[in-house]
Amino acid sequence: MWKSAAIFLLAALLTACGEPKRSLLQDLSGHDQLAQFALQSIRGTRDGDRLRAQLMISDSSSILTIEMNFAIGSPTRLEGGTWSWGRQGQLSKGTVTSRSVTFLGGQDGPPSIGGTFDLMDASGVAHYRVNLPVTELKARL
Repeated sequence: MWKSAAIFLLAALLTACGEPKRSLLQDLSGHDQLAQFALQSIRGTRDGDRLRAQLMISDSSSILTIEMNFAIGSPTRLEGGTWSWGRQGQLSKGTVTSRSVTFLGGQDGPPSIGGTFDLMDASGVAHYRVNLPVTELKARL
């Protein structure tokens, strides 16, 4: 009896100590709760040591579009990117910077890309963060 309870308690404790799941899209100011946003599509094309990717993130009432260009190497790095978001009757846009990039494969099949990206406004201030899990680019641009 006690042994079962101890095992259950240990399992619950280990689960509670795990790293919390990060939302795909975060408002860095903390004003907006963006947990309902989901990845609607991700497309990309690899051409040698270059990769172009486009993400569309939506909550069904607005669409955030992110376009990024990567240089594939060791390490793979974001060369540049832009974003635009039609939301609440206004269009916001800016540039993309990377905090981390993960690139897998693409030699015998579709490449996969992931990482953490900050969405900057025209003055260079980060307003949103995208936490993209490594995702296969099945559709081509």
